Amino acid sequence: MNAENASWEGRTAGALFLAQAARRPGAEAVVDGEARRTYGELARDVEKLAADLVARGVGREVSVGVLLPRSYELVVSMLAVLVAGGVYTPLNPALPDSRLSALAEDTLPPVVLSRHALDDRLPGLTAARGVARVEVPALLADASAPTAGSAVADRHASAAAAYVIQTSGSTGRPKSVQVGMASLINTLTWCRDACGIHEDSRVLQVIASSFDASIRSYLTPLLTGAALVLFPEGPFDPAALLEHLARERISVFNPAVPSQFHPVVELAAAEGFRHLDALRCLALGAESPDLTALRPWIDSGHFHARILNVYGPTEAADIACYAELVTTR
Repeated sequence: MNAENASWEGRTAGALFLAQAARRPGAEAVVDGEARRTYGELARDVEKLAADLVARGVGREVSVGVLLPRSYELVVSMLAVLVAGGVYTPLNPALPDSRLSALAEDTLPPVVLSRHALDDRLPGLTAARGVARVEVPALLADASAPTAGSAVADRHASAAAAYVIQTSGSTGRPKSVQVGMASLINTLTWCRDACGIHEDSRVLQVIASSFDASIRSYLTPLLTGAALVLFPEGPFDPAALLEHLARERISVFNPAVPSQFHPVVELAAAEGFRHLDALRCLALGAESPDLTALRPWIDSGHFHARILNVYGPTEAADIACYAELVTTR
């Protein structure tokens, strides 16, 4: 672990990201399909969007809605909100209008970051309160748009809110949960250390933005200097996931749902599990893990991973407890 990653206590996500970008601007930061962006390119886009948000009055305790699917634009938007000092509020386009409206009513975001293809989802979120909409792709493509500069990274504070996200609603009406920057940094530090994420890691992100686990999955690699690899949205396809793990040499999969990962292991058996050779940490959550289903991979010559069982409610900043599973007989 380098000195930059030694201690994050008392720091903010925006400042930590910009420090990584300044340290290794040419390193690969985000893989989104065929597009690959370096830390320098990502930082430039984040600062451009952050400057726009600051000009619109975004700062501490000001919520910003992000109505985007899993994409490079979402990564830029999340980081830009935090760099500007605001409160990241994910508005997953896959959710029903009622869920999006409930979160918007709770947080009252004065700005929503989106793209033209999602304009039909905006009226219920913006019309009543005159919310400003920012077309993220157009702003990023505007060469004349100013950048914020690294000084903006200090607009946030440990005691301020970092994000607001809804619970799943599995036990009733979803409720909005606000998480402070200090709690977020504590969770990201745990994720970095428990999963062994470092600047040579390649971390796969498959979680929808409406789930709390997506926060750590997006941010931990980018604050650590690792590569964040985005899995394409769409119906779950274990064959596509296995191919993605192999092609991108994914070393950290955090988190995976056991019932979704078991079919991946079954498919990998046909190739002697070589597609899973690069994995060094697999974090399983949301369901009870079953080592029996994973045993063929564990007993193969291509098993080099640690397997974690993680659990935590949204109110506990995502993680409350975890255990490393014993994979030896």
